[in-house]
Amino acid sequence: MVKIFYTFCLFLTLPAYCLEVVFIDPTIENSPFWQQVRQVATSAAKNLDIELKIYSSGGHRLWQKQAINKIISQQNKPDYIIFLPFDGTVTDSFTKLEQAKIPFITLERPVFSDVQNTLGQPRDKFKFWLGEIYHDNKKAGQLLAKALFKASTNYIKPSNKNLNVIGISGGFSGQSNERNAGLIAELEQHSNDFSLAQIVNAHWQRKLAAEKFDGLLKRYNKTSIVWTAADVMALGVVDVAEQRGKTINKDLFIGGFDWAGEALQAIKNNVYTASVGGHFMQVAWALVKIYDHANNQPAFTIGGNAPSYELQLIDRNNIDDYLILLNSPDWNKVDFRQYTLSHQDSLTGYQFNLSKVITKLNEKN
Repeated sequence: MVKIFYTFCLFLTLPAYCLEVVFIDPTIENSPFWQQVRQVATSAAKNLDIELKIYSSGGHRLWQKQAINKIISQQNKPDYIIFLPFDGTVTDSFTKLEQAKIPFITLERPVFSDVQNTLGQPRDKFKFWLGEIYHDNKKAGQLLAKALFKASTNYIKPSNKNLNVIGISGGFSGQSNERNAGLIAELEQHSNDFSLAQIVNAHWQRKLAAEKFDGLLKRYNKTSIVWTAADVMALGVVDVAEQRGKTINKDLFIGGFDWAGEALQAIKNNVYTASVGGHFMQVAWALVKIYDHANNQPAFTIGGNAPSYELQLIDRNNIDDYLILLNSPDWNKVDFRQYTLSHQDSLTGYQFNLSKVITKLNEKN
């Protein structure tokens, strides 16, 4: 039996026919990050005259597989499917969607590199795999590490340098591996100042991250940097750091990914160092490309299969610009059509610039 937690369909006042797109949410319904993904995607769909249906896979690869099987067995199939593939079922899902002749777009490149190589490039082995919406996780991991190292140099005396860096990874996935690689790459450039104590996996869990950090801090008492693969884990580190008498942004610097609301507020309150994010826009960007593809624009050929956008850093220097994200922003302010090729005078490529989006959200009515 397919386990679908909920089905959301945005019905619009449209002509008799409009695009129908299914997004398979890869997590449980109450995930804060994916809630934000859904909110932005819903507004983008409305703006682009797309009927969007959202299914939840419950955060499990087998439930996602069952959801895909149910969708392709329907008499009325969607025009497009957007989903984040899971290791272990990705080849089966791709094959079945190919057989059903349903165009699909994938998110984030979470699978291991050897699996990615087996899949090949979009529109090659799998003709109905139109493209990927993804960012460079290694580059993003390096961006976070660089920010943490830079922030620490204002407080750590030279005689106390060569301090420990703890890495807390999400789990065993291609996504986590790439982010870890970014941390290691940046450490290699700062080997005279910092040394890697250990990278552990906390499986995207706050409590587990807190427990692991507590144990590592006893082993590596000269720790100055805690780099994590997600804000939810970093916030667990913050919980323990405060209990252990550490002063964040003075003798301990902590950061993660996702721009979680609690993390952004903590940056504002100077009890958190930095967060890398912006990927909550990924489904909205996929809908922009789908809109273009349906309008016979070269949506999945311009730029080849390069990363679709870059993640951005929020720290004390720019947090005020992003506080709008904490206050239920009105995503209807954003005209997603301006990001399409269909509404450009020249086909120069996609400008998925989150700074422009934030500026629009901050505008007074």
